[in-house]
Amino acid sequence: MASLIAVDPDLETPPYQQIFEQIRASIERGELPSDAPLPTVRQLAGDLGVAPNTVARAYADLAEAGWIVAEGRRGTRVAPKTPAHDRRARHQSLIETVSHFIETLRHRGYTSEEIGAALDSLRRS
Repeated sequence: MASLIAVDPDLETPPYQQIFEQIRASIERGELPSDAPLPTVRQLAGDLGVAPNTVARAYADLAEAGWIVAEGRRGTRVAPKTPAHDRRARHQSLIETVSHFIETLRHRGYTSEEIGAALDSLRRS
């Protein structure tokens, strides 16, 4: 699991949000199927070199959004029915992810025109 996730301290995105987004994306792509177990907070924190509270916050946000379920001593698992099963939620997730990506690029100094041109060139290739 930790091989699917990496935390980049140079990004403007906080580490807990990077973890959240990467786990959510793995679930959406089917790399983490329904009921798949997730590492413990301490295990994932150790693997990623972050504080346990960072992973705990990501897990709490994922649980609140319906992506995972915490079962106490039985551990944390991917939710049996994730938001990815809901087309509207999936579309909203895509919009949020693209918006965040574009906002990150703007913070790095790229203009809307530069971003649009890059996206257009990728679409054509």
